[in-house]
Amino acid sequence: MPTYDFLAEYQWLEQEFAVLISNFKYSSEINLRLERMTHLLELLDNPHTRYHSIHVGGTSGKGSTATMISAGLTAAGYRTGLHTSPHLQVMNERHQIDGRYTTTRRLAELWRKIRPAIAEVTHTSPFGSPSYFEAQVALSFCLFAEEGVDAAVVEVGVGGSLDATNVLPATVAVLTNVGLDHTDILGDTVTKIGRDKSGIIKAGQLAISGCSQPSVKGVITRRAKQVGATVWQLGRDFHYDITAEGHGRFRLPGAFYDEVAVGLPGDFQVQNGAVAAAALRAFERVTGWPVPEAAVRHGLTQAHIAGRVEIVQERPLVILDGAHNADKMRAVTHLMAQTKRPHGRVITVLGVKAGKATAEMLPMVAEISDEMVVTRFIEKGLWKPIPPCHVGAGAGAVAAEHAHPCGG
Repeated sequence: MPTYDFLAEYQWLEQEFAVLISNFKYSSEINLRLERMTHLLELLDNPHTRYHSIHVGGTSGKGSTATMISAGLTAAGYRTGLHTSPHLQVMNERHQIDGRYTTTRRLAELWRKIRPAIAEVTHTSPFGSPSYFEAQVALSFCLFAEEGVDAAVVEVGVGGSLDATNVLPATVAVLTNVGLDHTDILGDTVTKIGRDKSGIIKAGQLAISGCSQPSVKGVITRRAKQVGATVWQLGRDFHYDITAEGHGRFRLPGAFYDEVAVGLPGDFQVQNGAVAAAALRAFERVTGWPVPEAAVRHGLTQAHIAGRVEIVQERPLVILDGAHNADKMRAVTHLMAQTKRPHGRVITVLGVKAGKATAEMLPMVAEISDEMVVTRFIEKGLWKPIPPCHVGAGAGAVAAEHAHPCGG
């Protein structure tokens, strides 16, 4: 009996998707047109309409929040799909069911089924070729339908209004927060960015908002009024208090959860946990499907997501994090500053993607570092690194004193 070469199969999948990368264009005229995604899904018999869905957007914390929501639904006994992006190591991370990555064999089998629809959109429609991200989202939607999930939790890629995921007829919409990121696409103020992200709120929905800025709250309120949706706003309709490190007290509509443990490290994850708990409460309210308190607690405690303050080695302590904007870096460096240093000096290894706010982020990293090594990742597809010798430019004297370029 021939053995299955999963590595060769995965490499084939990567090559298939690599062809689509060049079709994606970051610009003011973003090429993620919902007409194209809608047409593709119609050819696939609209798989995204066959299950309940929770749509999670925001600038920071949306991946963590989506993972906690998914874990809570699974703990409540519902077969649950989860789509997040980008992946850290392998694309299987994007396509999960009940907290487990989908196998390469299963993804390849499903991709062979949807390739004809991708080709038809590319060659016979007026919309052009689907992008890498659109194809990955379509793959998840089809996977969830074929696997018979009860619900899917789907993280927005970029923005909201024109993101490929915004074809979802979501049961609940979630906005974690709004900050400055992808400003070349979404706008250069939190109000403009909030306007784009609030586009995931649709008619008749119950939406959850963890946003704090008054201008953004106003944008969300206006969007909800415009489409006829209801918003549960953090600080008004639900609340949280941090009671100890990694623990919080949640006051939700119709529920009170005391001393909830959040497994993902950092006080900022307690806020994400409160937003996730509110989303689970909203899902129960809209669908009538029970999500017991025990399931919420289990989901928030057990959720794990790679590259979010992830401890990959204990001695010496090695922590991996993918913070890539000022808000995320502020949260991570605040956590690191509070972390005891039993192993001595803190050495930070940093690589930065082109277009990111290095002038804001580097001083934050420098403040918690005894030594900072600036390097670069391998250029692949859309991901363009900033050369280490350029990273410190304009970042200030604090960063310059600590940084050591590595790799040119």
